[in-house]
Amino acid sequence: MSHLISSVEEFHSCLLNSVSAETKSSFLLSDINEGSIKSWLCPEIEGDVTEEQKGRLTKFLNYCTDLVISFIAERDTIESLEVLADLEDEIATAAVEFEVEEFPNVFSLDRYRLLKGYTELSQSTTELNDVDQVYFNSRGEPKVINKKFHLTKDDVEAILIERVEKNTTTETLVIKKADFIGKSMWDFLRKKSAISARITHEEWLDKFHSRIETVAPGDGLLCNLVTTAYFDKSDRLIDTKYEVVFVHKKVDVLNLQQELKYDNE
Repeated sequence: MSHLISSVEEFHSCLLNSVSAETKSSFLLSDINEGSIKSWLCPEIEGDVTEEQKGRLTKFLNYCTDLVISFIAERDTIESLEVLADLEDEIATAAVEFEVEEFPNVFSLDRYRLLKGYTELSQSTTELNDVDQVYFNSRGEPKVINKKFHLTKDDVEAILIERVEKNTTTETLVIKKADFIGKSMWDFLRKKSAISARITHEEWLDKFHSRIETVAPGDGLLCNLVTTAYFDKSDRLIDTKYEVVFVHKKVDVLNLQQELKYDNE
């Protein structure tokens, strides 16, 4: 269920950004059907828009999510960007019909995010047996999700990515959220931007999980950070990933800020 919800969140984010850069949507869980795997989710439009605009955007999202689900009804996978052209045209037409474009001719579909949604949708059906079915109902008519459809992250990279650039820097990251149990992503402040990164320095992680090294949100880490940038065939940056490969030491962020202040005076 989590992959199915994540896929629709990706689709909604992609669709909203195609017409309005100032809005975003989140899901509110309105009900769960006891005794079966069924949930009701309400899209909540956030941003500087009127209630009337929110209504039109919600209808646009529901209509286009149906288009996205129907698009793979008889497909086993997506092999190239060219096959998305018809779907993109249908979504662009819907944007005009629902009058949801922030500015005239602003429509621009993020194909990378669309394909990410399809990878989540693909994962949502991998554990089902032959008789299980997954349905998505957004406009009063249940849509059966094609269980034969399969798309992985590697597939998406093969379709989209033309060039990869890696850069290693030594810098101080401020911890926003730490991973106290496993090896998942940490949230950091990098200068004035928020990033998520996995720490792969095993020796430091072992000390951290053994409480030999103690850090908490608000602490800084002086570390080697690998930034990987992915570019598409139009040389457009489509994704950036971060990895902390070496942690040098814990840094007193307050003292660091004071030093920077004195340096600037």
